Amino acid sequence: MGRRTHIRCSGPAAMALALLAAAALALPALSAISATAPSVNASIEPSEISVGDSARLTILMSGRGTLSVTLPVVPGLEFRVVGQSRQIQIINGATLESTSTIVRVTPQEAGVFTIPGLTPNSPPLVLRVTPGGGRASPAPGSGTAPGAAPLVPGGGGASGLHMTPDGSAFVHLEMPKHEIFVGESVPVEIQVGMRDGFVESMNGLPKLNSNDFTLNNLSRQPERGPRTIDGKLFTVYTWRSLLAAVKPGTYSLSFETPLTVRIRTRPARESMLDDLLGDPFLQNIFGTTVPKNITVASPATDITVLPLPAQGRPPDFGGAVGSFKITTDLSSAKSTAGDPLTLRLHVTGAGNFDRVETSMLGGDAQWKTYEPKAKFSSTDPTGFRGEKIFEQPIIATQAGKRTIPPLAFSFFDPAARHYETAHSSPLGVTVSPAAASPESEPPPTVAGAAAADSHNGLRPDHAVTEARAASLVPPYFRPLFAGSVSVLALFFGGGWVALRRRERSANDIQRERQRVRLQLIQELLRAMASSSSTADTAVFFRNARSALQQGLSARWDLAPELITLEDLDARLQGTDRDEVRQIFLLADEANYSGTDLKAADFDHWTQVVRRHLATEAPS
Repeated sequence: MGRRTHIRCSGPAAMALALLAAAALALPALSAISATAPSVNASIEPSEISVGDSARLTILMSGRGTLSVTLPVVPGLEFRVVGQSRQIQIINGATLESTSTIVRVTPQEAGVFTIPGLTPNSPPLVLRVTPGGGRASPAPGSGTAPGAAPLVPGGGGASGLHMTPDGSAFVHLEMPKHEIFVGESVPVEIQVGMRDGFVESMNGLPKLNSNDFTLNNLSRQPERGPRTIDGKLFTVYTWRSLLAAVKPGTYSLSFETPLTVRIRTRPARESMLDDLLGDPFLQNIFGTTVPKNITVASPATDITVLPLPAQGRPPDFGGAVGSFKITTDLSSAKSTAGDPLTLRLHVTGAGNFDRVETSMLGGDAQWKTYEPKAKFSSTDPTGFRGEKIFEQPIIATQAGKRTIPPLAFSFFDPAARHYETAHSSPLGVTVSPAAASPESEPPPTVAGAAAADSHNGLRPDHAVTEARAASLVPPYFRPLFAGSVSVLALFFGGGWVALRRRERSANDIQRERQRVRLQLIQELLRAMASSSSTADTAVFFRNARSALQQGLSARWDLAPELITLEDLDARLQGTDRDEVRQIFLLADEANYSGTDLKAADFDHWTQVVRRHLATEAPS
């Protein structure tokens, strides 16, 4: 087999080609260097559109020699070159060059259009155009064809996605339904799309911007794949997770992700040149760009959270919401009195498995039971579907044929909107008598009883026993007693030493946590100083809020990321509450409005943060 090498290249020649085609609607001659005859292949996607939309015509030319191809002219259709790339393949020393040109086809009226072949041997292409959904036609002389993608594509595009103003990125939330119950786990997908060549980096994971919901089991590594949106190539990252509401009500939900993008500095009237270049590499070379940190948010999604009904709630309901089934099995169908068995309860289905709990078998005089233990096995990445197995040790108190009664498990079914109770089948087990139990000992014989009572004359006035004392020394003077006392003394001494070590270990852990917290606060203060020198308001207040959360977490024994405005209003008073609350509000406002501050303002808020951190420092 030969070795195949792919080389992709682009340069000023591609720019000149695109400009010439846009101006004269003629595609210049393309030459290739290869060992085969030249060929042209063309395809159009989609083959059926509406008035106001555009189709994509892809022209692939490969082979050797000079092959001239001209864009077709079809009344009612407008052809515009929007991108071009070149590829060179080397196979066993032979060079094969191919050029791919992307042409936007925009209809001006409805009908069936036949696009003739680009060469005499090429088959024609058919494009069906249906009437549009009432879209307004462009104003005469505006220079914009119907359905053409905007040169600065902000807001929603033909794809229905909410883009950033420069069209470089988007965040999209996929949710199966918008009416859920409290405690119900709903699988969601968070998609972050970044246009190739225009986004430098992703600076954090997608973040939920509402305290009324919890996000559980967010996938550690997102799925990554290419996607073409409005003729532009994007890389889309997809995370999967479970969303749950903590209280009833109507809420607005969205996700946000911090990114670093390249912002064009070319005036808007010259952006047509950037659109014609097509290749991000060429756009960044011939159009000056600067990096900028932004936060991209998904459009707000309205969600209604319903409370769990009080009517019909089973007494053993523990908060499980979903669709479940149960089965039971036993480690063995035969046992001996006093020997333990393992009773297993299998709960399968879909829902919030973290709230699936049961006490299993209890309150039965025939069985001695212990606390069950659980383990969960997921069948999907988010843990929405799977099986939870409860194992409970049980011991039969009596021999014979015994029956383990059916077990019950109650849950709320959100699809049916009522409570359900699943029941298992009873299990039978045969319990044999224990070897040392009185039931297994033979009864005394009549002859033996008569022999025991065969005495001549009177019975003795004291008990007859075979045991005799070998020594009259008291037990507490014997070596065995003294040794046991020594062992007990060593045992208690060792326990006291272990307790002391545990106390010291706990103190060491607490001191280590305090050291790490103080170190993190110092790093945040340095980051505040750095962002203050560069006048980066968003980063400054984000670090200020994080520093205050670290300080308050030590005082309130609460995770820093869980401290919200509601906690500040409930736990702080007076000037302290107003100043800290203002910093939290400015941190949120700076992410969206880009508020500019003067040097004196940065100094003021830095002193406020340092004063509050000094107040919260432990003594």
